[in-house]
Amino acid sequence: MARDKRIDSIKGLLIILVIMGHCITTMNNINVVNHAVMGLIYIFHMPLFILISGYLTKNPQQQKASNMWRGCLKIFIPLVIFHVITCIRIVCFGGDFFTHLKMFPYGILWYLMSLIYWRIIFYFTPRALLNRPILYLSIAFVISMLSGITHLGNFLAIQRTLNFYFFFLLGYYYRQGLLSKRLWNNNKMHAVVAVVLLPLIFWLYPRCGHVMNGADYYGIQGLPQKFLVLCCSVSMSLLVFNLTRYNRCLCTIGTDSMFYYLYHHHLIYIVIVPWVKFTYWPDTMPFIILYTATVVAILALMNRIKPFRWLVYPPIKSLQKSRSQ
Repeated sequence: MARDKRIDSIKGLLIILVIMGHCITTMNNINVVNHAVMGLIYIFHMPLFILISGYLTKNPQQQKASNMWRGCLKIFIPLVIFHVITCIRIVCFGGDFFTHLKMFPYGILWYLMSLIYWRIIFYFTPRALLNRPILYLSIAFVISMLSGITHLGNFLAIQRTLNFYFFFLLGYYYRQGLLSKRLWNNNKMHAVVAVVLLPLIFWLYPRCGHVMNGADYYGIQGLPQKFLVLCCSVSMSLLVFNLTRYNRCLCTIGTDSMFYYLYHHHLIYIVIVPWVKFTYWPDTMPFIILYTATVVAILALMNRIKPFRWLVYPPIKSLQKSRSQ
């Protein structure tokens, strides 16, 4: 099946927003503009990324278990590699290697761990439940709501897995044609919901990052806030999904979104943070955009160097052939 260039364009846009969001959070800047942009980004960028992961997932009946496990292995190997790389980077900045090594998966690597969980859970979902999209989505929505009262935190990315699985299912069921296209493509409704809920959320809950994060505890008292955030995340995700069109540059980045995702955090800490400290450049939004563009440009160059790519895309097929020979 040919790649959908529009989907790659969406992924390219999202990875740029991920990099921008991490530039803001790394700088620890809390000015009004940066805080507003960060809130806007975080309300939909990972939910939509995960929705696309579900969108691109095959029906369990159309793939063998061996192929599913092989796909998980392709994710797990770079997950382990970059976990070790992250620990080494932390040691270089004065941290303890073994302390952080035990914090598996560390930082942004939760997404890869959760992606493995989602694929396994989805593959082994009973067919009776899988064939009832409204019921399954409702269960996943409730689980997402309640994930913040588990106290699991970052432990093996389990809480984030429970929190975002709803979006994975949402993408899968739409691709299968089992959800209403009228509701999905109703951009006016999604825009109205976003325009109403976004200001309401940030007015009622100015510090709502713990609810968006997916790994923080918010307790029973946070359920109303979580409900509003989930509804807004769905509308914003669908709005961006529907409105984004094919763009050559975004498509190029989106095609290798995993490469950009795994390396960008290291570049922010190794290049951008020292650069800002040395030059005393500000961390206002125009400069955040400059730092984001710099990271993207460096990653585009790194993507042409095979050793960097091998760490992200392990040659599992070639390894299997060499073993069989």
